Amino acid sequence: MPETILVVDDDLDILELLKMNLEPEGYTVRTASDGDGAVQSACTEPPDLILLDVMMPHKNGLQVIEELKNIDETKNIPVILVTARGQTDDKVLGLETGADDYITKPFDLREVTARVEAVLGRTRPIKYINPLKRAMGEGFSEAGLQQLAGHLEAAAAIQKKLLPDQAPSLDGFDIANLIQSSTSVSGDFYDFIPLRETQIGIVLGDVKGNGIPAALLMVMIRTALRLLCHDEPTPAAILKRINDLVARDTEADLFATMIYGILDTEANTFTYANGGHCYPFHYNSRTGIDVLKTGGMLIGAFEEATFTYGACHFDPGDIIVFYTDGITETEAAEDTTSDTSTHWEQDTSALFYGGERLANCLSENTALAPSALCEAILTDLAQFSGSTQTNDDRALIVIKRDI
Repeated sequence: MPETILVVDDDLDILELLKMNLEPEGYTVRTASDGDGAVQSACTEPPDLILLDVMMPHKNGLQVIEELKNIDETKNIPVILVTARGQTDDKVLGLETGADDYITKPFDLREVTARVEAVLGRTRPIKYINPLKRAMGEGFSEAGLQQLAGHLEAAAAIQKKLLPDQAPSLDGFDIANLIQSSTSVSGDFYDFIPLRETQIGIVLGDVKGNGIPAALLMVMIRTALRLLCHDEPTPAAILKRINDLVARDTEADLFATMIYGILDTEANTFTYANGGHCYPFHYNSRTGIDVLKTGGMLIGAFEEATFTYGACHFDPGDIIVFYTDGITETEAAEDTTSDTSTHWEQDTSALFYGGERLANCLSENTALAPSALCEAILTDLAQFSGSTQTNDDRALIVIKRDI
């Protein structure tokens, strides 16, 4: 997300000049033409840095700094003063008042950019540490941080143990899965639940966001699913029960998407219900790729959510690919272009990997075993994004019936 700079000067030409200089560098620039406007703007939506003229009528830059330093929401915003070359006293007084740096008029635009980046480079760590300090309170110390790090490692280890070590081995079918977390803990999850001798429950889910809150909801959903899957006759009924539980016991803005289905290895069928999740792809050697479009509402967003279920048949060589949106919403590298199509509903923009490219990757690799197909998708993602790293959690399940 671009960093925001508030530029304050009573000279409109200087405001426009600084804005034209900083925006091409990737900053979001807001402006104010007097001290009162600067204080109001900073309080309403605190910027990452303020570029502040000293000499302004009614309320000068030094008074603005003093006022902002007395407000909790703005006291830590870094300030660069813009002063006339001869105002040595103002420079000293500004630094004593709380300014982080100063620039003298007339200024070189290259110097402005360099000083802005230098100050932001020094203050970025403080920006991210402050919320941690507020959350930990008196526990914010070297020992407290070490303890917190230990708790995060323990949480990641517990979550990892909750996820199956490997996909199940089933007669007539090959299953593979993978998960990549953008943080130490993940909001994406999968599970394989033995139901009967020839039936296994399969789930892939994605909790909104990532990190600890998403991981906690993931554990809640996974536990509920394990308890309920033997009590309800259909996948739709199970999603309904889970939705009611999540909607009742969590905040409205904390929800998940998930798909749960039952693979029957005797009937060669997959019966499933979809709670707002990405539509899976079904490859058939005779008809090509189709989308399993039976869908439903988000899990936990609405108390009165309803769900239906659908079914598909596995012919020999058929493949079903389940995935989370961390895959289709992977952003392109700057020099990468992607053809778009309205055929796959997941496509949103040429800037994203999208369902079209995932479907193409599946079409080109149908001869592969599921584990190799997962790796092929990861390789294609890396080529598209220019990186093997991810900013969002990713998960995949691939099921293939033996030929």
